Amino acid sequence: MVNCPVCDRSPLIRKRRHAEQYGFDLGVFVAEVCPSCGEIFWDEKSVLKMEKKAKKIGIWGLEQRTKVATVGNSLAVRIPRRLADFLGLARGMEVSVHPAGKDKLVVEPPGKERH
Repeated sequence: MVNCPVCDRSPLIRKRRHAEQYGFDLGVFVAEVCPSCGEIFWDEKSVLKMEKKAKKIGIWGLEQRTKVATVGNSLAVRIPRRLADFLGLARGMEVSVHPAGKDKLVVEPPGKERH
C-alpha cells in the first residue's frame, strides 16, 4: 500500500466518497482516502464522471478571477457575465452580501438569503 503523499503517515484506503463542486452534488465515487489527514485522491475515471456531471448541470468553468475596484468610498467586485447569467443576476437587482467565515464572501440573489 502507498502512504499518503500529503502527510506520509498512513496508507491510503479505498472508499466510496461523496463529491460536490460549489455546493452542487456530483455523486458518489471511488477514491483513495488518507485516514490520518483525510486527503482524498480521485482516480481518473471518477474525475471524468465528475466533470461530465458538472458540465451537465452548468457549473463547469464558472469560476473566474476578477479584481476589486473602488466606487466612491466603497469597494466593488465585478461579476462575470456567464456567472451572473447562471445566478439570474441583473443590473439594479438587490442582493444580500455576507461573510461565510473570515475568508469567503457570499452574494445571494433575492429569496436565497440565509436567516
